[in-house]
Amino acid sequence: MARWSPWRRRRAAEYREERVAAPPQPRPFWPWLLLLLLLVLGALGASWYFANRGETVDAAEVPNVVGNQRGEAERRLEEREFVPEAQRVVSERPPGTVIAQRPEAGTLYGERGIVVISVARDPLRTEVPDVSGLETQQALARLRAAELRPRAQAVRSQEPKGTVLRQLPAPGTEVPTGSPAIVVVSSGPDLGTVPDVVGRPLGQATSQVSQAGFRVRVVRVPSSDEEGTVVTQNPVGGARADRGTVVRLNVSQGPSGTTTTASQAAVPDTVGQDQATAQATLEGAGFTVRVVDQPTTSAEQDGIVVRQAPAGGGSARTGSTVTIFVGRLS
Repeated sequence: MARWSPWRRRRAAEYREERVAAPPQPRPFWPWLLLLLLLVLGALGASWYFANRGETVDAAEVPNVVGNQRGEAERRLEEREFVPEAQRVVSERPPGTVIAQRPEAGTLYGERGIVVISVARDPLRTEVPDVSGLETQQALARLRAAELRPRAQAVRSQEPKGTVLRQLPAPGTEVPTGSPAIVVVSSGPDLGTVPDVVGRPLGQATSQVSQAGFRVRVVRVPSSDEEGTVVTQNPVGGARADRGTVVRLNVSQGPSGTTTTASQAAVPDTVGQDQATAQATLEGAGFTVRVVDQPTTSAEQDGIVVRQAPAGGGSARTGSTVTIFVGRLS
């Protein structure tokens, strides 16, 4: 047998040591990343499904309403759970006829979806848009776009200055193009000074308070002062407050605590006040109020007392009726 040289034996031993000491090759890491990504996507998909499975929207085909009259078209759309929205357009078709729709008939559309229908209108007539609550310039622009001739009239109000309070003609009314339109707008709150009426007779006190633009609430209280005399008031005299604010007047019942039923009282002058203020003022003075509507073409007189009977400044039996004539736009 051949014997190995010392050099060959040493080299064989080193080779065995190298094979034993060699580290194992690492396994690829990308399969684990892929598995983690799939798990995350699966969790997100399950979360979305359980969060939205109760919010799915049913869909239905949009019916064909072209050629129907507006009322019939809206009824058919509402029966299918759609929301009709009409747009008036000039057309030679008979007024009120639906001439187009969006989405088109046969479209699969979610319930409560808006279906816009174009409705023919007479080119010589227009529909008054609703501008209540808008700012003055916005309201006027919208009315001009509807081929109307608008103008604004300001009245005192607690609403922000420039806000539309009422309009004439009423929204939705069909009128000839070029017709006048009135928007009644707020001129904003109006501050005034509350008069000091403590110690004055009730009739005189209510007249002063109402003439200053405030409303009156009368409360009868026991007092040693003469019957019918104002003993306290709230707000106090000299205070600044919005006109239309209620001023509470505590009025003496007299030393005996009883009120004479047949006494006379001064009739407050309520001409120029709004209906609510006039009623409160007269009732506070001890009178019964009867309201009669008075037709007017002036927006400034709408809801305002234009005259009363008996006239203010005189006297009448407490409990008797005072008639106020309140302007109404016509």
